[in-house]
Amino acid sequence: MVRKKKCIAGMCILLLIALGKMDRVQADEDVPETITEDHGGEATEEFERRTDAKFCSDIWDDAGYIAVNTGNCYPGSRVEYDVKRNRTILYPAGWQKQLVIREKEKAVIYYGKYRGEVEYEEYETVSPILDVEFFLNPLRALKLTTADIENGQGTKTITIEEEQQLELFYAPLVYEGILNEEEVSLKAVTVSFNEDYMPKEVRFTLSSDVLDMVQLVTLENELTQRYSYMELKEFGEHIDLVKEAMKEIVPEEEITIADYVTDLNNILQAKDEYFLQRLTHQGEELTYFSGWDKRAVLAYLEAVNTKFNAFAGNGYEAENVTKEEFLQELENTYQSARQIGSDVYTYMFEASKIEPKKKALLVLRQMGAYMDENGMLQLGAGDKFAADMTPHSAFLEDYAACVREAYQKNGHKYRTLDDQMIHQFRMYIDKHNIEYVRNYFKGPTDYAKLQAYAKNFEMKLYYGEPSRHHNKIGRGEHFRKQKYDKVLTPNRLSEFIINVETGTFVTQWDVLEIRKDGTVASGPDGYLKRESEKQCVIVDTESFNYAPADYIDAHNALDVLPATPTSGIKKTPYLENDVKSALKEVWESPGKLSYRETYKSSKDYLK
Repeated sequence: MVRKKKCIAGMCILLLIALGKMDRVQADEDVPETITEDHGGEATEEFERRTDAKFCSDIWDDAGYIAVNTGNCYPGSRVEYDVKRNRTILYPAGWQKQLVIREKEKAVIYYGKYRGEVEYEEYETVSPILDVEFFLNPLRALKLTTADIENGQGTKTITIEEEQQLELFYAPLVYEGILNEEEVSLKAVTVSFNEDYMPKEVRFTLSSDVLDMVQLVTLENELTQRYSYMELKEFGEHIDLVKEAMKEIVPEEEITIADYVTDLNNILQAKDEYFLQRLTHQGEELTYFSGWDKRAVLAYLEAVNTKFNAFAGNGYEAENVTKEEFLQELENTYQSARQIGSDVYTYMFEASKIEPKKKALLVLRQMGAYMDENGMLQLGAGDKFAADMTPHSAFLEDYAACVREAYQKNGHKYRTLDDQMIHQFRMYIDKHNIEYVRNYFKGPTDYAKLQAYAKNFEMKLYYGEPSRHHNKIGRGEHFRKQKYDKVLTPNRLSEFIINVETGTFVTQWDVLEIRKDGTVASGPDGYLKRESEKQCVIVDTESFNYAPADYIDAHNALDVLPATPTSGIKKTPYLENDVKSALKEVWESPGKLSYRETYKSSKDYLK
């Protein structure tokens, strides 16, 4: 139900434009000419004196409690408004589960006794339908008078067909996702009023090149708005009942998968016993084999529910969904939950309440990680990274934050990272990032592909960090000039080392030997026999950061010290594998005084 705030802004702009340009509505029969100019109120007073007509918006302003019954297109079946006090109750439709209460600017969504409730500081982030003006603004913009809707037949009905006026009704429905502008267009709106000139019903006539007549009629019926009115006592009783129902929340530790599913409206559309059995089995696998806690498994169920949105749309869409389609979508979602960094996996990772260090290690366990005899992290036959996970992905940000949380002591102080698996996991993140850029983007060089990646996501790469540790020299040698430059994603976590002369990535994954079983050859002797340029690439390679360099204490404790050879007074853990340990005996970073950073921006590459 959460919508973009732009919805309200867009609706308001349309209505303001309409208010400025429109004089009156097209009615079924001729009606008296209206006066729309306002000269200090004199024109309006003269108009009312001569015609004894009133502006309907003035009547509506006096309304206290309005209810609108809606069809399955809307985010609810009925919405009730306490107009003066800015209070709203939004009831769920038959296939929905959520109750919503708005009180002034705040709103609370109650998802059910097993899912609990979520509070929002701004009701617009839930839905603009929580404001009665969602329904009344299009009608207000018509500037109707009581004379306009008196058609001489006692029906108090008007029909709107003029394009600009139709847009007043059409645009909010499209913004809210109630109508799909690629499927239907609006031909007419028919509004009927009660004896007090209050809206009674709004019907929509649609046209479509996509839907057949049965589907179109179904959609028109679901789109109809039916208005009714009540007194304070009735509204007060309703809001008390809803608030009492919202108090019924079962503690999470008592919830079963079967319980939780009953609060998920879209999943309940699949009334197939095998489907629910398979879903339960998936939840058990995620618990016992993948190691997720209950909160993460419940988040998986929510992800399945979200993926099924397409199956729970308008009636004409849901009727055509087959059992096979439901089952296939379920399997697709489960496979996503087993891909590290996918949208489903990320949602579960964020929802999980596992303590930070255990959560960081859980990812490695799921990937089948282990340390081999040469102190190198290997990934076995476990889950893999999602192929389309970007180097700036939410998951990588979440994982880095999880590691920071695991090692934060207080304030900005951090313990030095002491887990060899977590430290070396960075190299596999690097491998994925390199492969992602190379496989998904085109260009004559790696650097050109990196630029194409940044352009595709409309982001600026970061060139501002020194590259001293990625321009190593032989021990005892003098630094001559910078050859490689460090480029980072905007969040400064994922980094790429560029050979400025060739535009290629400087990455250990172009040198490390991958065996047939997918593991990395980790004996240092073979690499020490390689030519010096290849050795240098392994130690100058990129390195994912658990903290950006400007998080000084965290970056030093989590990224720098674990990769720095111990010496004399230093007693911090040195967590590199034997290959890097051996090569760092041969290669070292140039001193801070002798090193000169030549490339500080992309423009420097052209000099």
